[in-house]
Amino acid sequence: MKRLLTLLLLSALVTSAHAQLGGQSSYLFTTLPNSARVASLGGKFISVADGDLNLAYANPALLDSLDARQLALNYNSLFADASNGFVSYAVHRSELDMTFAATLQYLSYGQFEERDEFNQELGEFNAGEYLLNLGAGRQIDSLFSLGANLKMVYSSLANVTSSALAVDVGGHYTSRNKDFTMGLVIRNAGFQLGSYTETSTESLPFGIDLGMSKRLRNSPLRLTLTLEDLQTWDLTYVDPADVGQVDPLTGEVIEIQDPTVADKILLHTNAGMEFMLGENFHIRLGYDYRRRQELALNERPGMAGISWGLGMKISKLYLNYGKARYNQAGATNHLSLTLKFADFNKSS
Repeated sequence: MKRLLTLLLLSALVTSAHAQLGGQSSYLFTTLPNSARVASLGGKFISVADGDLNLAYANPALLDSLDARQLALNYNSLFADASNGFVSYAVHRSELDMTFAATLQYLSYGQFEERDEFNQELGEFNAGEYLLNLGAGRQIDSLFSLGANLKMVYSSLANVTSSALAVDVGGHYTSRNKDFTMGLVIRNAGFQLGSYTETSTESLPFGIDLGMSKRLRNSPLRLTLTLEDLQTWDLTYVDPADVGQVDPLTGEVIEIQDPTVADKILLHTNAGMEFMLGENFHIRLGYDYRRRQELALNERPGMAGISWGLGMKISKLYLNYGKARYNQAGATNHLSLTLKFADFNKSS
């Protein structure tokens, strides 16, 4: 219980800041959902350790011996010609009682036409970002585990490049009856090694996330709630174009309503549920409140912020599909394939 209270206190020791986080840092691709399962559960999932190597990227404390000898392959089709890929492999070292994972992630923005100020075509160029991640996790006892990631980031946008070094530190707690789990992650703490230009520097997307999952007793349903970006209390955003707008009927300046405490809390929330219909088939549903508030159209909000997916085992292959709706403009599709080589050693 004392260690559980320590995890909760650590999550409260965050700095106060204001305004929306978008556009305030580079290398935001490091915060993208890396797998179909994560994407289908709302985009944040750091509190469950069940032998899925894909989950250890977001919280290295989830790395344990169950992840050993796994190969995880992921492909995410984003908007326009952009795509995101992820490959990871894990090993366990019994002499150290630790599990290690190496991960390579990329984000390709596609190919662009290069033009000068007179709109004359000069040729074509590509843009992409890459990440090499080395993770380690260790089980402290039957209830607690710790882990860390070391990230090397490289960004190439046309003829300019930059690089950075970052670390994640994570913790995980499992209740004695295994029904309740919790994860805490401090992510992307680091610095640039080289900036895009000599006169500017960019920050990394630092964040603190706290996740909790509860398996309902005698039920196939597991509920998850993740509180993201706890280092920034106020995530609300006021469009500068709305400031000073005048009502055409009254001639008075339209007052912008201040967000309530409830609004500020909800902007941190990310929720998901898994229906575990046996070991070989799962149905998933997620909801990202902030994504819906920031990207949904007022007139046609549709299913912005909602995600869903399926997971199944076919023979010795683990297949997952996830779809995340951002707004009426479209959705992202995520496909994951995991091979557990330990399964091939088992008799059929």
